[in-house]
Amino acid sequence: MIIVKSILFLFLLILPSNIVFTQSTTNTYNAYQISVPYVTTCLSNQYYDIALLQCSACPDNAVQKSTDITQCECTDTSYYYAVNQGGGSLLCSKCASGFRRSTDGFGCTLYSSSCATSSSTVVPSESNLDGSVYSSNFTSTSPRYTGETCQNCTAGAWSDPDNQRCTPCAIVTPHIGSAPTSISCCALSDIKDGMCLTYIINTLNIAISPVYNNRFNSPTVSSFFKQYLDASLYLCLMNLNNNTAAQTTNRTLLSNATACQVLANIVAMQFYYPVNNYAYNLYQNYIWTPTSSSVWSASEIRTSIPFLAYPSTYYQEINSASYNWIPASSSTQNNLIRYKLAKYSPTGKYIGLFDAFDAYLQLCGSSYTDGRPAFTFGTQYKKACNIRVDALWSSTLYDTAFYDPYILFTQSGTDYMLPTPVVIKNYKANDSSSPNQNDDESQWVYHRRFFLIDRISGILDSTGELNNIHYAKSIKIVNTLTNSAANIQPPLIIIEYGELAISDTEKGSLVEITFETQYRMNLDTHISSIWIAVGVLCGLGFLLSLIETRVWYSRAGKIMIDLGTIGKFFLYLINSIGTIFFIVMAGVSLWWLIFFKRQDAIYLVIPTTIQQTSFTVLVVVAFVLKTLDILHLIIRQSNIDIFFIDWEKSKSGNPNTISVWRSYFVANEYSEIQTFRRINVTFQIIFVLLLLKVINLENVATIQPGVNLFPSSTDYVPAYNGILRVGIAFSMWLGVALIQYLIYILFYQRFVQDKIINFLDLCSVSNISVFILMDNLYGYYMHGRSPHGTADVNMKEMMTNLERESNQKIGTRGLQPNSDDQTFIIRVDKAFRSQYELLLKNYQNRILTRLTKKGDEHECEILLASYRNLNEFLCAFINQSLPTYGYSVRPRVFLEKILNCELRFRNTPISQEQTESIFYIDLDRNFTKTLFAGYENSLFIWNTATFLFIDYFAMNYVLAAIITYFLNLIAGKLRVSLGQRNLSKKTLIPKNFLV
Repeated sequence: MIIVKSILFLFLLILPSNIVFTQSTTNTYNAYQISVPYVTTCLSNQYYDIALLQCSACPDNAVQKSTDITQCECTDTSYYYAVNQGGGSLLCSKCASGFRRSTDGFGCTLYSSSCATSSSTVVPSESNLDGSVYSSNFTSTSPRYTGETCQNCTAGAWSDPDNQRCTPCAIVTPHIGSAPTSISCCALSDIKDGMCLTYIINTLNIAISPVYNNRFNSPTVSSFFKQYLDASLYLCLMNLNNNTAAQTTNRTLLSNATACQVLANIVAMQFYYPVNNYAYNLYQNYIWTPTSSSVWSASEIRTSIPFLAYPSTYYQEINSASYNWIPASSSTQNNLIRYKLAKYSPTGKYIGLFDAFDAYLQLCGSSYTDGRPAFTFGTQYKKACNIRVDALWSSTLYDTAFYDPYILFTQSGTDYMLPTPVVIKNYKANDSSSPNQNDDESQWVYHRRFFLIDRISGILDSTGELNNIHYAKSIKIVNTLTNSAANIQPPLIIIEYGELAISDTEKGSLVEITFETQYRMNLDTHISSIWIAVGVLCGLGFLLSLIETRVWYSRAGKIMIDLGTIGKFFLYLINSIGTIFFIVMAGVSLWWLIFFKRQDAIYLVIPTTIQQTSFTVLVVVAFVLKTLDILHLIIRQSNIDIFFIDWEKSKSGNPNTISVWRSYFVANEYSEIQTFRRINVTFQIIFVLLLLKVINLENVATIQPGVNLFPSSTDYVPAYNGILRVGIAFSMWLGVALIQYLIYILFYQRFVQDKIINFLDLCSVSNISVFILMDNLYGYYMHGRSPHGTADVNMKEMMTNLERESNQKIGTRGLQPNSDDQTFIIRVDKAFRSQYELLLKNYQNRILTRLTKKGDEHECEILLASYRNLNEFLCAFINQSLPTYGYSVRPRVFLEKILNCELRFRNTPISQEQTESIFYIDLDRNFTKTLFAGYENSLFIWNTATFLFIDYFAMNYVLAAIITYFLNLIAGKLRVSLGQRNLSKKTLIPKNFLV
């Protein structure tokens, strides 16, 4: 196709100052910083500049062309075209009196000249075949004879491209002043794209040797480049030379606008390769930044010249604190970020300015139906499809076109457009490096024009056949908010091109195409705030761990800091840090969930994968540390010293007649409630899944502002984000747990059963107390001594005793007279502990001996004797029958309850100073800390952290629920198994009796 086929005459004239185009100037012309009004129509004396996308004034004696807004034409037929390069690059000169513009527009004819053009056998002719001008027109009706006659062109004329007539050289070669009649028209080597470039080449006085190679893996000479590169460069450059520029007071651009666009297209197809004599190198050296300052000054806007590359300082500029080119509050309309694409044909024709979501910005189909979500603010859009290679190769669905992207925004009621950059991943620098492949964006090279498919540059010059194509394999649009969220950076379009050869079409293979949009902002302040919160809370956690270690140190009866103390401190620290990380993780996810989904103005986006690293650390650390904490809890609870004190007295005086079944029942009940919890994990998981998967609250976690729980089949559903999934899952998990806990506390344990109270009742009915030491000097005591004195009775006596107790006809169950207090926190002195350990060691040694001599009745008797000794010692201790090992009973003061520690006061009564052992009345049931029920919070956090951890990486709530269920089941089984082994070891109850 011939560039500007309708332009028959090209001139390069010295122009008078009164026809110079009006140009806007700035101190430094930075096209990428200039936002221009968005216009779709121009005044009648203006034309639409296809490079600036603005209205520019037509020159004197010219108006907007009625059939094309991008062109000017002379006001009437009394003016002819001294120059007409398209757009506003024309010069209208007055015809002499009595003459009018000729048919071709580049000359004048007499007004009296006419012919009957309605007849198919009559054509107007203004010159002879040899190129000489008629003195007047006349009509010829002579028939055409067969055969052809060779006609030599007259001096100053040459054969036109169709070889049908001679055309004066003056109207096809640019010139200064009057056309010389004896000019040597055109050498064959100077004909490019059907145009004679002899005079342009001679006038510009430059010699170029363009490289016509394409940029495929195996470069070849491109037929398109060879046909168009020279012509597009020279025609774009025509008036950009020192000789003509110096003769005008102001710059007047008469370069061919369409040719400049063709040159830009070739630059894009060569991936902006900057090596000498490639299109981009020629464009930069001769068009955009010529060496002569008289061609362009720094402040001049390049009318009709497309801007193709950003400066190396661009990254620093848009990331500076002073960046304010695009106000964030006005960059969207109905939550849509408005992109415009200026579309050009391969031969430089301006096709129009389109909305990105209404144009085929992606090779995957359906962009007209689901393209808008890709440009809805905050929606992380990603689409992938597979396209047949032969379809890309030849289907009419994919045409070659070129695009310059813009972002549209409103300010003070006026719409403005700002250029947006393009990053070509395939770009190679002079040294063949690939800076755009790096992760460091400051090293990237930013450009402007791009294409979706190139089926042109791969046409071989040697054969004229298409051998290779380039296609946009992946496109990512990155939208960036500034630090203050007050402005938005020009969106960044990142494109990676794939290459196909003709051999690929024979394989019937598919290629994958991806298109996605991403939103980001500098979240350093947010991330810093997260870690500041973590740091402050961890400092408090460190202090809390020190306090807990100090309390444990006292309870363990330590006299110096040893490795065990240090290890205990780290275990407490693990618990504190794990809880803190979990709390911060939950808080951050809820904050992001609420403010991102509910924002009615642009100020927050979802973190990128790299930015989300901090949150990932929170999730992982919380899960790992809480898992270690639960393992510590299981081991600690499974290694307590526990003993069931049997108060039953033999009626016959023979201790061997006392039934052991009561102890077995109590031990079994205790074994059963070891893993008792008020929150049922199975119900918790099922109900949370019901909310997330059935009610579809999972869709709250999609990366888009607002909520659409039940999207239709035509709605685009964005991907999920880990932070949002953690936020909605945590809120559901917490909500269901709170409901369960309240229902249990307010209704179930009051009106159905309370397993802890039931256990205490069983102890009283069985006449058995439970003595537990969690640490050397610290533990719990559950007083189960029956007020009836005996429990080994028949059914009738049992019923009678219970009836008397309900009618308050006997004493209370409490340890003290007239008291119902049965549960106590105990703090024993070292003397008691020494005696207890002595008896306990003897008892445990006999157990080990019995295990090795199972059939020895004598050893069995010795074991039972040691058991009775320990039982009698504890009975005497509780009865305060041992003067050496006394104790006092008192309630815990408020500070002791808050700090969960035991304090010594100066005003302690003398009676309490005589003993170190103290029984603290336990109205809060702290003895449940020997059970899972006492650590409901820790177990809840661990279950939740497990669920969130699995889902965060698997993005699957069902899988997270299954794994959480089984891990909780394993923890329960482990606790029961280790607990039963400990019970069997400490209480002389065979493990096979613990069911």
